[in-house]
Amino acid sequence: MAGEKILIVEDDMLIASDLKDILMTLGYEISGIADSFETVQQFAAFSTIALVDVNLRDGASDFGVAVVMVTGSPELIETDLSKVIGLISKPAHPNLIRDVLEYLRTIREGERGVPPGGMRLFV
Repeated sequence: MAGEKILIVEDDMLIASDLKDILMTLGYEISGIADSFETVQQFAAFSTIALVDVNLRDGASDFGVAVVMVTGSPELIETDLSKVIGLISKPAHPNLIRDVLEYLRTIREGERGVPPGGMRLFV
């Protein structure tokens, strides 16, 4: 919602488009859709939260924003998780995406939130 700018990091444009539609319906601003590390770098500075697919064409990325991984293959995560808040599996229901983003907003504001069911936390 207000102030949150969501970066979608997904190289499957159909999935990226679906996520964009869900986020816009929920009232979030989309800072961009990135399908590679190069495009992530272009949008990261304008983003507060990133929804990230684990298996991009050109590998993992670290962009300095709150990250929730969205993946159909959670067992394949082999990256440094120090900046990753959690993980949700694809396909993610719009209500789960809404609840995850509300949780992120709460913890970014310094409050103690309750993580939604269906989200695996790393912090």
